[in-house]
Order: sequence, then structure tokens, then C-alpha cells
Amino acid sequence: MQGSARVVVVGGGVVGCSVLYHLAKKGWSDVVLCERTELTAGSTWHAAGNVITYTLDETVSRLNQYGADLYAQLEDDTGVPSGYHQCGNLRLATHPDRMDEFKRYMGLARQTGVEAHLVSPDEIRDLWPFMNIEGVLGGLYNPGDGHIAPADLTQSFAAGARKYGAKIHRSTEVTGFTETPTGWIVHTSRGDIACEHVVSCTGNYTKQTLGLLGLPAHAVSLRHQFIVTEPIPELIERRKAGLPEMPVMRDPEQVFYCRQEGDGLVMGAYEGRGETCFVDGVPSSFGMELFPDQLDAMLPYLETAIERIPLLETAGVQSVVNGPQPYTPDDLPYTGPAFGKRNFWLGEGNPFGVTLSGGIGWQLAEWIVEGAPTIDMRPCDSRRFGEYATRTWSARKTEEAYERTYLLPKPGEELPAARILKVSPVHDTLAARGAVFGAVYGWERPNWFAAEGACQEEEYSFYRPSFFEQVGAEVRAVRNGLAVCDISHGAKFRVSGAGADGFVNRLIAGDLPSVGARGIGYVLTSRDGFDAIFDIARLNEDDLILQSDPGCEVIDLDLLQQSAPPDLRIENLTGREGALLLSGPGAGDLLARLSTADIGDKSPEPMDEAACPPGTVKPMICGYAPIRLHRTDPFGVTGYELHAKAEVLRHVLLQLLENSSARLIGARALEVLRLEQGMPARGTELTPMRTLVEAGLEAGESDRLLVRLELLDEAPTDPLGHESVETSDGLIVGHTTSGAHGHTAGRGLAFAIVDRAALDEGAELSIRILDIAYSARVCAVPAALSQ
Repeated sequence: MQGSARVVVVGGGVVGCSVLYHLAKKGWSDVVLCERTELTAGSTWHAAGNVITYTLDETVSRLNQYGADLYAQLEDDTGVPSGYHQCGNLRLATHPDRMDEFKRYMGLARQTGVEAHLVSPDEIRDLWPFMNIEGVLGGLYNPGDGHIAPADLTQSFAAGARKYGAKIHRSTEVTGFTETPTGWIVHTSRGDIACEHVVSCTGNYTKQTLGLLGLPAHAVSLRHQFIVTEPIPELIERRKAGLPEMPVMRDPEQVFYCRQEGDGLVMGAYEGRGETCFVDGVPSSFGMELFPDQLDAMLPYLETAIERIPLLETAGVQSVVNGPQPYTPDDLPYTGPAFGKRNFWLGEGNPFGVTLSGGIGWQLAEWIVEGAPTIDMRPCDSRRFGEYATRTWSARKTEEAYERTYLLPKPGEELPAARILKVSPVHDTLAARGAVFGAVYGWERPNWFAAEGACQEEEYSFYRPSFFEQVGAEVRAVRNGLAVCDISHGAKFRVSGAGADGFVNRLIAGDLPSVGARGIGYVLTSRDGFDAIFDIARLNEDDLILQSDPGCEVIDLDLLQQSAPPDLRIENLTGREGALLLSGPGAGDLLARLSTADIGDKSPEPMDEAACPPGTVKPMICGYAPIRLHRTDPFGVTGYELHAKAEVLRHVLLQLLENSSARLIGARALEVLRLEQGMPARGTELTPMRTLVEAGLEAGESDRLLVRLELLDEAPTDPLGHESVETSDGLIVGHTTSGAHGHTAGRGLAFAIVDRAALDEGAELSIRILDIAYSARVCAVPAALSQ
């Protein structure tokens, strides 16, 4: 057994072997994999093996498409068949909303290079002649999808890794990790291995593996079962006739899937709320085995499947597969750097591990070797969860995610499980005044406010949601009057100590604001994409406040802590300080009446707009409470952020509300205002895949540019992001990144990344929404002013 390597991969399932293969293929041949028993012995060996490119998440779409392309030609590189049946994938729509979902998806498919087609009932009958198409309105067909033999795929990855110099050690259990100044020592049952990097790909064993490091595991195992039938005469005849294999089919309304397996069928279902297992870790007695079947739980779904596929009614059951599969609270992979552990990487919690294995291996290898992924991996970053994500929270959200596998997802939908966990100091005050809350990073965040006595239930739609008019009224309050929004959920850090200014200045592209001022700082990846974005308030020399998006709290804290010298002080203030946004033409007058400048022992000075110009940061007194005022003007009208310790924030809010006619507003209005004002956002416009030049934040040449578009046509719906941008002759020249209805101008708005050539030529543009092209134009001034 070797005593050193550059990288040690832990876990010999399909994901671990893919990581090993991709690292070795990139030229890092001194890499080893340690597997406690045999390759595929965890959840890989009993996986259904469906390969699916369909998803509504851009990152996962790119990962899935890479994997499907790779599996089709992997044997050419490794010499070992992957077992891929590229028979296609067919999803049925039996409800108009489902067809709208598929139409929304088409824009994402075009954006990420996935071949997809909307198909009619007659075309569905041609693809699946044994199906009863009663009630079917249409469907979605992905011809590049299919199914694969998971064990064959794993062995193909393993063979390729060995070809490029990697080594695989079976019957080698990892028992611990020791961090060193240069990397890690991996302790195994056969000796220690010193290495620079560790990649954990242990599937159902995630809790045990991360427990060796004292880290929480937000991947939870669930039971999933499917049946395999005996050979069916009609399928035997079809094979003998030389007809192609039918696509994997899914009936989302009946929550089941079905495909050919030899001359029989595989049928599986997502039977309501998921059933967790191994919450405390995999028992030592559990090996390469399955759970007893639970056919009673599947029987109702089997009955509906028989109605759709009558062949199942007389088919004998050859076997029932009921095994553990790793899932996550949001149904996305749990991958990337481990929080607080330099050069320790995760490839865990892959809900559809066979489909995702190729893409996860690809991006982890890029991340490790090149220092940054080539696509935006933030939605899958293991650090997207915080301390709020306890074992019980993770289990409940994972059950919810499993249950929703086939449920109809609608734009802006908020999920109900494991809610009311983290609340701001003014939560109850806002709730009493009609707040309708959403969840972000465990926080309850006001999305919008219902009128007194009105229904607070949200009804979602692919067109206009129930809260459409209320959000419009909130937008108008900012434009024409005065509004207050609780923004306490935003991540807040204090960086202080000798050298703090120099550290932050080196971290960002550009210069620090002066003392007493605020500005935006962009942290770039090694590929010049956006790694982090901070709103920086410089309180004094070597004393700064950095704000960022709530969902990036742990990611950005890890960035700061991993980058900072050891004697620098970095504090996470997120839960200790609250913040309110006061915005509107009347904001300055209200603060002048309520506030005085806090200037220590000197007599207090009245506050007015002239004393606090845009970009100013200064201590103030609001009512009786000390606050820190940030002048922001984010939406083209006067604006202030009022930061205060959590215990006095309610007092500050009541001072604002009781001394004015200010309207409370929520996050949905802020999103509209952002788009109206033309403010690109992290995660949609500003991503690791986009450069400063493309985003229009730096001069230079680029083939694509970020622009703002507004619809010229009347439309019953609005762009949301991932819609195709086309020329008048139907040529796709870009895609939207985010969008909403601009209530001030009364038209749909979107950011879009568009080919420079189309812009230079002055091409007539349109945005395709729900499969209808709506004329659009580039909006060079704030859309609120372009009426």
C-alpha cells in the first residue's frame, strides 16, 4: 500500500470512480481511491440507472447533459462498455399546467445544449405503442437520455482511471483524517496515506465520513423501490422484429416511471413522503444488501401505472429492489469544498447519482486542478447550508424533496416543510401587519404584505400569481411615497484588525471605499468569473463591514476565513444585527425628523440628506436606539439601510412606521425594483461563468454582453429567466437570466446575455415565453423611467 498520493478519493461508487477518472485524465496521475469493500457496493449496485437530462436547474442541466454525452462515448476512451442504452426519455402531460412547465423548460434546454422536443399524443403513441394515451395532452421528449447499467459505468470509469495512472485500493476502509500544514493524512485499515487533497464520495456513509472531521452531513438516505417484471411476450416480439427500445417514460401526475429492461419492464414510483433510513449512520451489519420489499406502499401507484401501461397487468414480478439512496434537503448534489477544511472536497448526496456522476467528476476535477469550476456550482455547493440545517431539519426537508420529485413546480413557489426556524427581531410585528413569508437560508423573509382582512395564501401560476397586484402596490410605494423592508436575513461580516484594509483590498477587484463610505467589491475566480460580491462599508481604518446574499453566508465566511491571515478578526454578525431598508422620495424627510448624528461627546447634529449623501456610512440615533446608517439609493430614489443590534431593531421599525405613512414591502417588490433599475444580481447575472466585461462592469471586447430587455408586446405572463432570446427569423442569440413584471412601466423586464454580433447589427429581438415569441428591445435607461 502506497504511503502518499496527490489526491485520495474515498468511496468506490460511480461518483468516486468518476472523480478519479476525471482527475487522472486531467493529468493528475498520482491519485488513489480507497473503497471499504468492493466497487459499487453502496447504493450504485442497486440503482435503477435512469439517465435524465430533464431538470429546471441550470447547473444540474449542464451536469446531466455532460454525463449523457460522456456515457455515449466513454467506451472509446476506456475500452470498457458503459452499458448505456440511449433510448430517450418521455414525460407525459395530463394537465395544462404540466405542458406549461415543459414549455418553460424548453428555454433552459436550448440554453444548456440539451436536445428536447414538445410532442403530441400521436407522437407519444408512436414512441410508446403499448401506452394508453387517454387524457394525455402532450409530452416532452429528450432523445439523448436513456438508462445505463450502473455497475458497468463504474467499471468503465475505473478502467479509464487506471489507464491514466490512478490506483484503486479495494477492501481499504478509511478510519480517520488528520490535517497537516501541507494537506491531509488519510488513515485506513491498511495504513496511512499522506496527500494534498481528499475527495469524499461515500454516499450512504456521508454521516460517518464527515463525522470523522466533526462536520455535519446534510445528505440523508431514503428508501426507494422499483419492480422488475418477467419477460413480456409483446416486448419479445418487438425485439425480434428489430424495433428500437422504447424511451424511459414518466407520468408525473401519477408519480411513476417505466422503462424496458431486456424483454421486461422496470416500474418505480415516488410513494408520497420519503422514508428516511440510516439517519444515525449505516449499521456495521448492513452490507451489499437490500431492504425487504414494501409492495403494499407501491400497490396504489402500480394500479395507476397499469391503467397507463396495460402490459403491466399480466406481467409477472421477477424482482423487487428496495434500497437506500442518498438525497439532500433541496434535491441537489452536496458537492464542492467542505466548510473550514482546506483541500477537503465533497462529492456526496447525489439524488440521481448515476445521471450526475459524470458531471460531478468533471466539475470537481476542474475545481481541484484549476482552482475553479467551469460552470456555476453554487446551487450544489455543500456550504449552502448553515447551522440551522440540523439532523432533524435535513431529514424532514429531504422527505419533502423526495415527495416532490414529480409534483408540479411553479415559479416562485415556497415549500412548507421545516419552516419558522430563523426569524428576525421584527418577525412578529411584520406578521401582525399582513406579512406573507418565504424561506431563505433558514430565515423567514417577508415576500409581500396582504391588505388588511385579505387572504394571505399564495396561489402560484405560470402566468400571474395571486399576489401580483399587491407587489405592484408595494413597488409604487417606493417610487411615489415611502416604504420599509426588513432585510435582516442578509449575511453580514465584520473584518477588523491590523491589515484588514489591505486584506480586503487584495481580495476584491478594484479599490476600497474611503473611511465613512460604502461601495461594491467583486471577488473573482481564477477564471475571472464572479466568486463573491460584497457591499463594503468602511467604518474606520482596518474596520469594515461586508454584506452579501443570505444564501452565501457560509460560502462567503469560508472564503474570508480561508483567505485571511491568522491574526485578522472575522466576525459573523448576521444573527446579531438586523437591518431595515427605508426607501422612497420621503425617506430623507422622515429620518431628519427621527434621527440625529451620533458624534460622541459633542452636541448631536440634526440629520438631513445633505449630511448623508449617497455612499455615506455613519453612526446615528433613531428614536432612542443607536444605528448605523448606509445611504444606498438602490432604486433611483432616496434610500437608507438602518443597521442596529437585534434587540433594538423593533424599536427602530416602530419609529419609522408610527411617525409616517410608510408602507411595508417584501422581497418580491425588491426584485421588481432591482430589474427596473437595472441592477445585476449575484447568482443570476453575476456568476462564475460571467466576466466583468460581459457584465458591462469593465471595458473590453467580448462575444456576449449582459443587457436589459423590455417586452414591447402585451403578454399574459412575464420572463423569469432561462427564456430564449431570438432574432426575427428565429435564430437563438441569447437567453434571459432573470425577469419579472415591471409594475412602474407596465411591461415585462429581463436581464439577458446576448451575442454581441446581434446587438451590433441592431437585430430585432424577441423573448420566447411559454413557446410564444414576444417582441423586445434593449433598455438602456432604467425601465421605470422609459414610459
